[in-house]
Amino acid sequence: MNFRRTAIVTSLAMITLASCSSIEKEQANGDFDYVNLKQRPELNVPSGLETPDYSNTYKIPAADTSGPIGEEVRVVSPRQVHPIALGSRVLENEKQARVYFDLVEGMSDSIVNTVWTAAEQVLDRKGLTFTKTGENQWTTELLTTEDEYEAEGDGGWWLLGDGDTTVSLEQSFRYVLTQAPETHGRTTALEVTLADVSQKVNGDRTEMAELTQHNLSVDLLNKVVSQVNRVHQQSIQQSREAGVPVSVSTNAKQQPVFVVELDFDDAWVLTGQALEQIGLSIDDLNREAGTYFVEYTEPDSGFLFIGGDDYESLGIPEGNYEIRLVEFGDDTAISVWSNDEVVDQAWLESVKPALEQALKVASQQ
Repeated sequence: MNFRRTAIVTSLAMITLASCSSIEKEQANGDFDYVNLKQRPELNVPSGLETPDYSNTYKIPAADTSGPIGEEVRVVSPRQVHPIALGSRVLENEKQARVYFDLVEGMSDSIVNTVWTAAEQVLDRKGLTFTKTGENQWTTELLTTEDEYEAEGDGGWWLLGDGDTTVSLEQSFRYVLTQAPETHGRTTALEVTLADVSQKVNGDRTEMAELTQHNLSVDLLNKVVSQVNRVHQQSIQQSREAGVPVSVSTNAKQQPVFVVELDFDDAWVLTGQALEQIGLSIDDLNREAGTYFVEYTEPDSGFLFIGGDDYESLGIPEGNYEIRLVEFGDDTAISVWSNDEVVDQAWLESVKPALEQALKVASQQ
């Protein structure tokens, strides 16, 4: 049986969604005469003839006919959850429309807020309002969708008789979005279900199949997962455009240090690139000790402006320095040593603008 959409009916009180309803092609092709076939009786051997020996080798076992058969069997496959966002995943053999999110670098401090932000943007694009119906639960307004299709050929499980028939389908439901964050705050699960579900086919109320409800839920869930990925990428891009925050502070020993808002691993890589850009040439390094050994010389303008150095003067004495990086909470502290002594705050303030700009460039590469 084939379907051809002929119209979509809407009103001011109705929101029409992309059709993913039970009026999809849900039947197998062909006829269903096999359902009415009867098992042939055993061979009736006339009297006077010898009855042959029967074998059970090819005997077909009795079938379980408690479920749907023939035209009542639905062949639409269930939608799959697509965990495409970084840090998202689904559990093996998960039957619910549910996905898990882990907090990853570049997200805000709250994975719960990140997911809600993405969900709100998805619902806003659909023009759906929602109310908070629990501590971590949102419920949308009632959606009503109406579709009309023309069925060609034999009637389906909702039709009787042959010939072309116009089929109208009306569905109403609410989306329920529920988060289940872990107590440590770095993981949450988002599940989408339907509530207040009703369905009419040609004006007659029918039960909406569980598979249809599942597919509707998964469709919305996948849109939220995709938006979480988009929000995350936008956050990363904004961070790169803003650069790496650098401040001058003091460490536990009251020594002046740069504080770079990066973890040690990222700060180590980007600092090495930044030092070269600002004229602190790296002679040696010790990753385990977190130390770069550098040399600074005032930039040479070159002969007739040809072949000069491509960095500006830092306004600091020429010579050899040790740049030492250590973890500083969630950030990284950078102290600078010269002749076994820590340089003063004025040295750091003089270098800070060039270092901050170089770190920004390095973070965007």
